Amino acid sequence: MGYDSYALETRDWVELAAAGTDELTKEFLEQFTRHHERIFGYIFGLVHNEQDARDIFQKVSLLLWQKFETFDQEADFFAWACGVAYNEVRNYFRTSSRNRLCFNQELLDTLATERDDEDEESDARLEVLRDCLAQLRQHERELLMEVYAEGRSIREIAERRGKAAQTLYNRLNLIRRKLFIEVQQALAQN
Repeated sequence: MGYDSYALETRDWVELAAAGTDELTKEFLEQFTRHHERIFGYIFGLVHNEQDARDIFQKVSLLLWQKFETFDQEADFFAWACGVAYNEVRNYFRTSSRNRLCFNQELLDTLATERDDEDEESDARLEVLRDCLAQLRQHERELLMEVYAEGRSIREIAERRGKAAQTLYNRLNLIRRKLFIEVQQALAQN
C-alpha cells in the first residue's frame, strides 16, 4: 500500500472529524490538516516501517484529538504533536515483541533529535525557497506553478500558450537553474 492510500485514509479521517462544528474542532482540524503529513513523516523517520508508522500515526491522531483541549493555542502545534508522537513511538518499541530489532532509548532519543534538527533545516530551506520564488518574474513563477503545483505537462502548456514545447522546456530549465543558484546563495549567507 503506497503513500497515496495513506493520504486517502487521512483525508477520510479528517472528513469524519469535520462533523463537529464548534470552534475547538475547527481549530484542531485546521492545525491537523496543515501538519498531518509532517507528523506522519516524523513518525516514519523514527520507525522506518510504513505499516507500523501508519498504525502509530492513527493512534497519535486520535490522541491529539482527545488532548487538544489541553493544547496551548499560542504554542507550536507541530512540536506538541511530535512530542505526543515520540511518546507513542517509545511505547511501540517498548511493547513490540514481533520485531527482532528493538532500539534502545538512547538511540531513539538520538533519532528524534536528529529528526527535529532536519525539520528545522527543512523549514529554513523552505522559507529561503519562498523568498527566492517571490523574486522571480511573474511569468517565471506562473510556469513553475503550472508544471509543479498544477501538474500540467509541458506539452499541454505549450499547446495552450501557442509555443513550442522545446522552448518551454528550455525556459523551465533556465528558471530552475536560476532558482537553484539563488537558493544556494541565500543559504550560504545564513
